[in-house]
Amino acid sequence: MKEVKALLVFCEGSHDIAFVQQVFKYCLQFQKIEYKFSEYPAPFNSLFKTSVEHHAAKDLSLNMSHKFFLPDSVWGKDEHLVLLFNSGGSSQIDKVKLLLKFFLLLLPQASVFPSGATAIVTEAKYLFLYDADHLGATALFTRIKKDFSVIEDDPTWSFANLIVLKDNPFGAIAGDKAAYIWGLDVQNGTLEDILLPMFEKDQKAIIQKATEFINESFVWDTNSQKKERKIAEISRRKKAIITCAGQGKKSGSSMNVIIDQANLVRENTFLDNVNVKLFVDFLKKFMEII
Repeated sequence: MKEVKALLVFCEGSHDIAFVQQVFKYCLQFQKIEYKFSEYPAPFNSLFKTSVEHHAAKDLSLNMSHKFFLPDSVWGKDEHLVLLFNSGGSSQIDKVKLLLKFFLLLLPQASVFPSGATAIVTEAKYLFLYDADHLGATALFTRIKKDFSVIEDDPTWSFANLIVLKDNPFGAIAGDKAAYIWGLDVQNGTLEDILLPMFEKDQKAIIQKATEFINESFVWDTNSQKKERKIAEISRRKKAIITCAGQGKKSGSSMNVIIDQANLVRENTFLDNVNVKLFVDFLKKFMEII
């Protein structure tokens, strides 16, 4: 039976997932996988099926479909399997912890009771991705350790020894768990601070026009005296510029679709980006891949 090393990645939003997908596709040569539940390695084959059945057993309405906490996309290469989840940010901690609770409960049983699977997860790692926002990496690492210090009914889970990497202050590792922060620097910012310069480099004219339109059409409180509001407004404005610039290729689409499908950033620009390289090096170290 094939043995699989799984990485569960929890992203704050759909545009984070779109960005991380590009990293695995272009920088690490992973392939996107379209599995049916029964095709996943144990214990995912049972976990996802049970999740849907649990909700379907209730009086289900259409607007509850988003409550199936399933991966948004799955990527594989050799023995590695990467599952990208939209965790919804810090306000949705409980649903992440619930998923982890059931996964950790089933993981030791996978090799004994594989439930018809042709592959089993023999090693699992967990990565949490957040924007620095107005808090900064140090404060966020502390909060992540606190938020995920305990997973109910699993005495083996620990997030205590989270160590910031000496050569990359955006990343921190605690054994099989890790956290990574997006930002203009380690003190503040968001993923948009990384994304927009790449769009500006490859689509200078359209980004300039989009920026002019966004600035003239809407009011952005980017000079607020409150750091939290200032960072949030800068992020919102940059999201709007990227989304506006992508409408010619993907009309009516959201920012995550623009990032994922509009092809406005050249592959070489993406690969050569300093922030992308830092994240790729971090992933290689954490996942122990060449």
